[in-house]
Amino acid sequence: MVALKILCLAGLLAIAIQDFKERKVYTGLLIAVITLMSILFILRVDGLIYIRNITVNLAILLFIIGVLVVYTTFKMQQPLQQALGWGDILFFIGIALGFPITTFLVLFTFSLCFALGVFLLLKPTLKEKTVPLAGLQAFFFLLVFITQWSFPKIHLYTF
Repeated sequence: MVALKILCLAGLLAIAIQDFKERKVYTGLLIAVITLMSILFILRVDGLIYIRNITVNLAILLFIIGVLVVYTTFKMQQPLQQALGWGDILFFIGIALGFPITTFLVLFTFSLCFALGVFLLLKPTLKEKTVPLAGLQAFFFLLVFITQWSFPKIHLYTF
């Protein structure tokens, strides 16, 4: 279990660094972190509970992405791919597969707020004006996991 946690932290850190430096993240790295986050969740719940949770999470995520498609198409007059990268979407899926419904909703929302806040603070110093969303969210989840594993009374997987 400790090895899984360390690998997950290392993967999240690698995503953050890579997205900040290159504004892209290798698909294999994203898949590895998605797998690790899923395993950490599966080890704590029954299989049917896991399936129910990820089904609801993915439905919520599909709705959010649908709203983004409509917004970018009609309001921004550009395709979704110019506003949101595939790495960001894959990272969203990883979050959806890695947590119970309530935890997913809370952490997903706060990770987006965190990413916006950090980006606005760093924007004047950044060369690229695009948001490294997956990287900022990965850094947020790195902090969340470190906090959870440091303080045993914090439970991300309870309902």
